[in-house]
Amino acid sequence: MEFQLNFLSTTADHRVKRRMKRFTLLLYVIIFSATLFVLYRTHQSQAYMAEVFEDLNAGIEGKISSVEPRMLFLERKIGVRNRLREQAGLFLQPKSRPGVWRKTLIDITKALPPDLVVSKIFSRPDNKSKKQQGAPSLTIEGFTYIEGGNRDILSVDNFRSNLLFSLPISTLYNDIKVENNRIYKEEDRLKLVFSLGLYE
Repeated sequence: MEFQLNFLSTTADHRVKRRMKRFTLLLYVIIFSATLFVLYRTHQSQAYMAEVFEDLNAGIEGKISSVEPRMLFLERKIGVRNRLREQAGLFLQPKSRPGVWRKTLIDITKALPPDLVVSKIFSRPDNKSKKQQGAPSLTIEGFTYIEGGNRDILSVDNFRSNLLFSLPISTLYNDIKVENNRIYKEEDRLKLVFSLGLYE
């Protein structure tokens, strides 16, 4: 009787083990199949993205190829224009033409406040030495007496502001600075002496 029970229990164990092996094998097959499916779909998506990017790159390359000759043509034109612009000062001589100087003097006169007097206008010589490189291209010197109704000590700043918005000074010169603006006594009167520097 004991032998028969042991034989039955052993047979049952073998069946359980077989079932476990089959279930485990089935589980491995399912996992392996799922992994293969995921890898296949990933490969398909990567191939699709690569194809899309290749099409986009081909389109962009085609557009660049069609535009490139025109860009090269424009670059050559721009290079010619820049060279001509650099030589324009040599050919046109804008600062040496009498009409420009006449207009400059007219603008200085119009911008000058009534109480200021311009005593000297001079330009920097063309042969620039090392000491003159920081000097202004054009200098305006003048004075005024601070007495009676003339008490405006900001008249030099007003003169500078007027010059900044006048033509052709605003186009010929990039900046205007007050180089000198001092007050001293002269024969019992206060005299304001100034100089403006116009820089290219």
